[in-house]
This record gives sequence, C-alpha cells and structure tokens, in this order.
Amino acid sequence: MEFCKSYSQHFIGWGMNSVDHARYYLSGLLGTQRRKNIEVIEQDVVGSDYQGLKQFISSSPWDHQKLMDHIATDVSDFFNDAFHTGLFIDESSFLKKGDSSVAVQRQWSGRAGKIENCQVGVFACLGNSQNVCLTDFRLYLPKSWAEDKERMAKAKIPEDQREYKPKWQQALELVKHAQELNLKYGWVGFDSLYGSNRELVNAIEDLGEYFVGDVDKSTKVWTEKPLYEEPLKHSPKIGRPRKRYRISKENESEYIRVEDIAADSFDSEYKEVKYRHGAKGELWTKIMIKKVWTWEEGIEEPRQRILIIRQDADGSFKYSLTNILNGKSLSYYAWVQSQRFWIEHAFRECKSEIGMAQYQVRVWQGWHHHIALTALALLFTQKLKQKSLDVLPMLSVRDITELLDLYIPRRKFDKYEVINNIKKRHKQRELDILRRQKKKTGLQV
Repeated sequence: MEFCKSYSQHFIGWGMNSVDHARYYLSGLLGTQRRKNIEVIEQDVVGSDYQGLKQFISSSPWDHQKLMDHIATDVSDFFNDAFHTGLFIDESSFLKKGDSSVAVQRQWSGRAGKIENCQVGVFACLGNSQNVCLTDFRLYLPKSWAEDKERMAKAKIPEDQREYKPKWQQALELVKHAQELNLKYGWVGFDSLYGSNRELVNAIEDLGEYFVGDVDKSTKVWTEKPLYEEPLKHSPKIGRPRKRYRISKENESEYIRVEDIAADSFDSEYKEVKYRHGAKGELWTKIMIKKVWTWEEGIEEPRQRILIIRQDADGSFKYSLTNILNGKSLSYYAWVQSQRFWIEHAFRECKSEIGMAQYQVRVWQGWHHHIALTALALLFTQKLKQKSLDVLPMLSVRDITELLDLYIPRRKFDKYEVINNIKKRHKQRELDILRRQKKKTGLQV
C-alpha cells in the first residue's frame, strides 16, 4: 500500500523492521470482519502471523507518539483550512472484563451511559465539516491505579507516566501539544464535561486560543460584568488582610443559571438559522446569543463570554459558552456550536468499522499502539473519501472496507483449516481458564 510507505520510518529501528506487521495490522483494521482483534486479523490477512502481530502491538519499541505527531501534521496539511477546522477534545470509553487491562476500573462510560468496568481515553481530533481525523490521545489513569505500584508495573506503565492526572489536565496537554505542532485550526471545541470546567477553559483562553464549550443547563453566569473588590494590599486595623477577590456590595449584576436565561428570553429573542448540511438536506435550528460574564469569588478577573442557546427540533436545549466575541452572525455561532458532532461521528466509525474497541491487549504500550494504528486507518479512509469525492460523494468507511476486500489478499480456508482454527481457539480458552484459576487459588499450572 502506497499510503503505508509514508509512515514506514516509524516501524524501522532498534534492530527491527516491523513495516510488514504494520501493513498487516492496518489491512485487518480495514477489513470486513465483524471483529478485528489480533486473532481474527491473523486468520484474515495473508502473510500475517499471530505471534508476530502480538509482539508488534504489545512489546515492539516503536513510538506511538511520533506516529501520532506525523498523523496530526498530515491531517492539518490535508485540511489546510484553519477558519473551518476545529480542534475537538472528547473522551471515549472501552468496556472491558476483569481488572488486568491497563487503567481499567468501574467508572463512567459515555458509551454505556452508566458506570461500567472500562478504560477511558481523552482524545483530540481535527474536524473540518464531515472530514475528521484523530490526532492525539491520552489514556486516563485513575487514582486507584496511580497508587498501586505493583499493578502499574504489571501493566508495564512507563515510569514517567505513573501519576494521576485529572482528565481536564490531559485535555489541556492535548491543546498545548497541538500548539507545539503548529496545527491549523480556528478554535477548540468540547462537550459539557470539559466546557463546564472553568479552570480548563480559562487556561485554554490564556494560551491564546478561541474555544466553544458546551455547558450544563445548571451553569451560572453573570448578566453584566460583576463589580468586585480586590484583595487588600495593606493590613486592616482590625483582623487579617483579605487575600481573595470578592463581590462588591454595589454589584447589581445577576448571577443566573443558563436554563433560566432561556426560560426568560428565548421565545422572544430566538432566530431560525441554517447551521449544517445533513444527510437529508440543510439543517435549521432556533438560536439566540447573549453577552455574559463568568467569574467566581477568588478568581482574579471576570471573563466575557457569548452564551449560545440552541433549541433542537425535539424541543431540547443546548448551551455553549465561547470567547469568540465580535463580528459573528447567528448562523456562524450555530455552525461552530454544531461542529463537535464530528468527533462523535469519528468515534462511531472507528468503533463500528475500524475495530477501535476490539483489541485484546492488556499492557500500556499495546493499548497506545492499537489506538495509534486506528487513527492511521481513519486517516486513510478520509483521504480516500476526499480523493473519490467527484465520483463517489457519499463514500463511507464501510464502503471502503468492502472495496479493499477486492485488492487486499484475504485468507481462504478449507474445512480442515477451519476445524484446526477452532481447536486452536478452544485450546487458548482452556489456558485462559487455567490462568484465572491459578490467580484465584495459587495453584501451579
């Protein structure tokens, strides 16, 4: 594959050449098999072998971050349109069984919509309308893991990664790294989990970035710039000097929930605007904007924001805050608010068509290698869709996997090979059962 050649340098070095394994793995991810773990890829892709692929994913020393940086810069150059491109931050969960997979624990899973046993990754992607590619990611390491040295050593977590970081700090790292790579984008977008984190959005603004962040309906804002009192520079005659900012007694600005602003003003102030092209044509919505301020006592300065309130066809409201303040139309605010849809679309395509959640690796390096190759496979599909736009404007990732089956050599098995493969799987399952019994009882296997 010509596409693979431009990334081959990442799989050569340290006395090894894993280019063929990378090609086999990508071919498997871009296949039509229902599941796309190493076992299935070995049975699907001609030339591949299970042990070679397992070593390539779990323990080969190639650097996933260097590959991701290459992907990110290629995506940025591919879009080459900062005004219409956003850098989107979101998390995605991966349901797992047991407690051995790196960073797994019972935690919130957006995929399941409840607390589940899962791993969680924080992701960055560049999105330009329907074109979207993953560009960076971090595996969230829960506190329970960061406090368990034996567990981290067993999962082969690098020494410099054995610390707990809140997800919002990982999100900030992703934005900073995008700046270091000089990626081309016009704003940073995120959902309410991150948009409601005042420390994160203020830090992103301080980096010189524009942002559009969804917020929860209970989020409070100031309707006018609040009057506040600065900390005392000199000690008062009585008591200790005040060290924090506080609201002034002369303040008349109202501190109100965004849902209450919608209840008070939306029906009289909204406009209907076109905001995005959907599968069934142009999409319209009801929208209003309002200038507001965010500030909490103790924080140095109030920050001016635009509150975007959108009502969808089902009557539900969506709320976002942005520091993109001047000279923008209602259509622009509706459009920029809607663009985060595409990172969710990328997750769906990666998980349903490219095997993003179908890995069978437990260690740190294996997870990062698999996700990086998933991002590379997604970039391939996006470039092919763009190249075929004039001929096949509705080409999907599923279509691409079916077309590739015409060109990528796939294994064909006779009945004896099928039976032998079944026996091999059953033998592996027996060994897994014995290992679990050993773990529970301490018996030697």
